[in-house]
Amino acid sequence: MKMKHLKYILLILAMLSGQACDSLLELEPGDEIIAEEAINTPQDLQELLNATYDVLRGSGGDFMGGRTQAIAEVMGDNIDGKPGSLDNADFLAYYNKSTSIFTGYTQAYFTEPHFLIYRANVLLQNLELEGLSDTERDRIEGEAKFLRALCYFDLVRLFAQPYGYTADNSHLGVVLRTTPESVAKDRNTVAEVYAQITADLAAAAAKLPTENSIYANQWAAKALLSKVYFHMHDYQSTYDLANDVIENGPNKFNPNASELIDRYSTTGTEEAIFKMVSNANDHRGEQFTAHFRSDGDNPPTLRIARELYEKATADPADLRGQNWYVVEDEGLENEKISVKKFDGKNYFDVPLLHVTELKMVRAEAAAELNMLDEGLADLNDIRMRAGLSEIEGPIGQATLISRIRDEKRKELVAEGVRFHDLRRIGAKGENITINGSPWSCPGMSVQFPDIEIAGAGGTEFFTPNEEGGC
Repeated sequence: MKMKHLKYILLILAMLSGQACDSLLELEPGDEIIAEEAINTPQDLQELLNATYDVLRGSGGDFMGGRTQAIAEVMGDNIDGKPGSLDNADFLAYYNKSTSIFTGYTQAYFTEPHFLIYRANVLLQNLELEGLSDTERDRIEGEAKFLRALCYFDLVRLFAQPYGYTADNSHLGVVLRTTPESVAKDRNTVAEVYAQITADLAAAAAKLPTENSIYANQWAAKALLSKVYFHMHDYQSTYDLANDVIENGPNKFNPNASELIDRYSTTGTEEAIFKMVSNANDHRGEQFTAHFRSDGDNPPTLRIARELYEKATADPADLRGQNWYVVEDEGLENEKISVKKFDGKNYFDVPLLHVTELKMVRAEAAAELNMLDEGLADLNDIRMRAGLSEIEGPIGQATLISRIRDEKRKELVAEGVRFHDLRRIGAKGENITINGSPWSCPGMSVQFPDIEIAGAGGTEFFTPNEEGGC
């Protein structure tokens, strides 16, 4: 039964994968995943690697082209969940932490990172291909492991309780696959998943070049590894890696307010450590546009919570509050608040790792390490760019951490960061609620889609998340 279901799921993945990237049709004939005879030369391997990157955005933005970020935003406290502001049934399920009811949106997302993981594993299995130079082998291995780690980091934060939920992280995470196998498996522990992610990123940082065109390089691997350690509450490793990237990498902090527009733009931002590049015929951020853009042909799917809007506009000098929000029917029962971060742009580059976020990560890690001057300096850089006044020291550790988190929430609105931060903070031991519910309640972990549970042979073989909502 397990193998029958898995063969079915892999067939679906193969068909959908062809839709995601037409260039792979030569490599993925009909009812197979990737035929062994399809990869004969280093050029074949490079073409597969290029196609692996293509899956990052997902078909129609179903992965990092806006879907995973939108899911995280809805599950946090940045989105208005009242009727009239949030009428999409799938998003309401995320907002209400009852994702076992609607699985269509989850399923569309869930398949995409698994396309990528499968392709990355095929790449890693073919590194001894004849004709591949040592330099090419190292680069391809580094890129494949970086991409696999990026997928697993996204998956484990959505489908499992966070790192630190149990003392030894023995609670269940997601299924780990490090070879292109076709064997049904139950979930690995969160400890095992994070161990694989950190091992992949450490290897990627060692193998990747410092420059690699628009593809993952050594700095991208270090930046992502810094974020991973941050979610593991390893603040020294977080700080050291973030500091290395910010101080020694090619992407520098932009102190000019133009960054507030450039981050998601047709020209892109020089702060982007790793990004998906769009053009007029290939928009990589389709679901950012669909869910947030307020000046398009259709109204945005997602509206901003009044509490966040008041925080963002509390200081009239804040350029983000001035320029990023629009309010309809203010003060009325049907009031709607939209974020304008993606307005006026038919396409834009999508920075998946950028200096501003890493600077906020470094700031909070520094504060946790009681390096208060360093944390305050990073915080003030972000504030002053936004038109706010500098905070003068000395400042207490708890106050500094709180100010950094508030600034990060305002700065990274609609980028899918806040929900993961809230659960990270809760797992650290702080008293955190999300829209009135405990950070650790069952519904905070997205339920696995039917295709995953049934593909493993049902709940007899696969352990879904606990039911019960919040």
